[in-house]
Amino acid sequence: MTPRGALAGLLCLALAGAFRPNPESGGIAPGDFTDASITERGALRAVAWFLERNPPPGQPPLVPGSLENLEPLTASQLFKAYYKAEVSAGRLLEAIQEIIEGNNQVEIYHLEDSSFHFHCEEIARGVSQLRLLRDAAVGALGNATTLPALQSARSGAGKALHVLQQFYSNSNWAELGRAEPYGYLVDASSPAFPAAPPTTPTCKDCTKQPSGPYLCQANLLVSDMITSGYKLSDTCRKKPKGKCGHGGRNDVTQNVSPTGGINKETSDPQLSPHHQLHQRAAQLAVQATRDFFVGPGSGLLAQVGSAAFRKLFNLAGYSLTFAIDTTGSMSEDIAQVQRVCLELIRRYVGSADAPHNYVLVPFNDPDVGPVYATQDVGQFEAAIARLKVDGGGDCPELALSGLELALRASEPRSKIFLFSDAGAKDQAQLDQIKVLLETTRSQVNAMLTGYCAPSGAPAGNVFEELAAFSGGYFVLTTKSQLPGVLGVMELALNAAPVTLTRAQVRGSSFSFPVDEALSELSVSVRRPGGGGFSIALQLPSGSPPAGVESVIDTSLHKVLKLPRVEAAGTWTVLISPSGVYEVEIGGKSLLDVSVQILEQRQDLVLPIQGRPVRGTAYIASAKLLGESPGTRLDRILALDSAGQRVGTAPLNQSTDANGNLLAWAPINFQLPATVLGVEGLTGAGQPFSRLLPEPLATESVQVRPLQGQNGTLLPGSVGQLAVLVVNDGAEATFTFSVADEMGLLQSYDPPSRHLGAGETVVLTGTFAAPASHTGFSSSIATFTARSSSANNYVKIPILVVPEDAVVTDEKPPVHGLLEFSMPCVGTIQHDPDCARHVWSMRFYAVDAESSVTVRVKPNPSGLTCRPRGASADKGLVCDYRWTCCSPYTEVLVSDENGNADAFTVDYRNPRPTAAW
Repeated sequence: MTPRGALAGLLCLALAGAFRPNPESGGIAPGDFTDASITERGALRAVAWFLERNPPPGQPPLVPGSLENLEPLTASQLFKAYYKAEVSAGRLLEAIQEIIEGNNQVEIYHLEDSSFHFHCEEIARGVSQLRLLRDAAVGALGNATTLPALQSARSGAGKALHVLQQFYSNSNWAELGRAEPYGYLVDASSPAFPAAPPTTPTCKDCTKQPSGPYLCQANLLVSDMITSGYKLSDTCRKKPKGKCGHGGRNDVTQNVSPTGGINKETSDPQLSPHHQLHQRAAQLAVQATRDFFVGPGSGLLAQVGSAAFRKLFNLAGYSLTFAIDTTGSMSEDIAQVQRVCLELIRRYVGSADAPHNYVLVPFNDPDVGPVYATQDVGQFEAAIARLKVDGGGDCPELALSGLELALRASEPRSKIFLFSDAGAKDQAQLDQIKVLLETTRSQVNAMLTGYCAPSGAPAGNVFEELAAFSGGYFVLTTKSQLPGVLGVMELALNAAPVTLTRAQVRGSSFSFPVDEALSELSVSVRRPGGGGFSIALQLPSGSPPAGVESVIDTSLHKVLKLPRVEAAGTWTVLISPSGVYEVEIGGKSLLDVSVQILEQRQDLVLPIQGRPVRGTAYIASAKLLGESPGTRLDRILALDSAGQRVGTAPLNQSTDANGNLLAWAPINFQLPATVLGVEGLTGAGQPFSRLLPEPLATESVQVRPLQGQNGTLLPGSVGQLAVLVVNDGAEATFTFSVADEMGLLQSYDPPSRHLGAGETVVLTGTFAAPASHTGFSSSIATFTARSSSANNYVKIPILVVPEDAVVTDEKPPVHGLLEFSMPCVGTIQHDPDCARHVWSMRFYAVDAESSVTVRVKPNPSGLTCRPRGASADKGLVCDYRWTCCSPYTEVLVSDENGNADAFTVDYRNPRPTAAW
């Protein structure tokens, strides 16, 4: 671990111009909203609204607002109120986190494109960008039969939300006094608000304080048009005369007239000239985020339906999945799975702990599948009864092929049980299985009644490796003892699983903290060398607890479960005889933590892609899950695969705008696999610890996307995406691969390369969209670099969109003068004569694409308009008449997309001129 002080330097760097991506990026007050907190709150409100109308099976709909108006509205509180039971909200938060990561990635890959941030009055292009990303997410969700499609939908939704949210921090919508979000951004049927024409001044100079920031509370010149601040980028090279700046000390033009700016991204006047409107802008962005998901007509829910919406937010729950070897020797095993497992499953039907569905995947050699999935336990029992066993011969089977099929057919965070009495002959798929386990957060539990390694396979058991990698159980027993270990399924049917600690024990006892938030407890003890042993639990008082159940009892592995925790404090597991044991303590609790690994990117602190690289400085960000007022997160832990502590670091604790407790610390990985955890104190002052259920794999090779790439394809077009592969380890030969679920890949280059330490190579994939493609589609391209000792990857979204989706209407209506009479000269302008004299003009306004709206000031009652001609002509002819008491007017013409132009009529000019 790196020293604590290293974090301070990371949190004081200049950042991009928008709502900050996350609290970890620093430079803001704890109560300031970020992209992360806006997205989380808006998404939780949307999910709450949905759950109110979709109660648990057999329950009536909830009262509208009963969930959405929870205070505080957190994922844990939401699930607790909805299920009325202890159900972890981790799966919902993981889905929201993927959306947030898509949002944050805009700051890396689209920082120099003003349309992603509504900078530089890029109003029309920003709206087009937002709708394209939204429609792509809808397209991906509508076809979300694969995990990559679902990940692409979340990433696309996050990017769209970034554009949507920046409208409120970077435009003047809040200054216009608007209480509701701008509906036109996502709904073309909503009325468009005129955008300020290029010729219209929008800001005046702010007042510079002698020492301090500009005072900009009254610097806006427009009150009936949308404008946004100018911030220089690749697509915006200068701030025009009379136009508002973005403002703040990170804006290089803030001292160029008009000085100051209008951004509301923080409450700090040094960063945000309109800091006083930060909360209002953030609340508008929260409401807009909520409406993005569940708004009537235009929301994602209305576009894709309830089933896809549930998948988007992991609301469907997990799958209980069986991958079963069907060779001839498995007859007895399958019969016992039917008898014991299905009886247990029936006990959980209808409970909050029940799986969303049940999945069965048989495998043999050479056959794998087919997949059978159902929500009916009776049908699932019948499917297992229909399994036919045959064959055998050579021992290893296509177990990993069956496991891969099971992972792809199951919901995220699923519990997968693999039953076999043989080894896996397809071990070349091991790395792909690990990637799937990482991305789905699923758990593999391997129940073996025999094992045989294929010839030439590496030492070790591949099933034990996958169970440890995913935080599952590995059991190697005999066929006669199989019923005694099937109770491990009961541990899997835990709606709020937590891991307290794990360790390698040398001796006869192990003590661990039990906190008041635990409602169940489980103790797993293995004896690696084999041999009989016994275990027992001891309360802090020294007496044994009541109600202990034996879940697994073999000579190698024993698991005890305690359905009710009697007391908090230091508990002890007693082991006899004294020796070397592997101990893991788990349980059921809503008090848990999530840990995210972030890195510094372009002066921001953002989530990593792929796996972390050994020896590289990162930030570990821990977030408290569950409701425990007064809880403190003290330190982050790093354990090796055996459970030995290899490092700790004190956590810097804070809260975000939603009141979530979070903390972070620098971290540097040195081991191939590291288990992360957090220690702290509960609100009652009781020590607690929580570990992530699976180890974090680290590598010695990086795979990074190149900046400035466009992952959007039109039908019939060809495009390229490239990544930079960096060898951070010893010299090695790397093989590369590129794949995408839609089959768009044409080729990639190079296929392999020998890289010395520190050497790099660019890996490029060429993708082509079919000319016959219609609608919006989304996929993810996976770029992988692999050597004999390293394996890393990165995923890049690909969009295929109709050609008209990338066409932006930026042309304002055309207007021209038809008649003009201005008798208002000399004393005619003065009272009382001015009221007796009238000036007039007739003009036309027409747009090639849409209808036209005309507004005038200061006297709108003097305007009358009529259609210009035939019904197909969308233009207008307008007459304006007013007295010489006001011998001038400003005319604004705009189309249905908000494109606008303006001109001024003045008694001093014989003809109208552009408005200034």
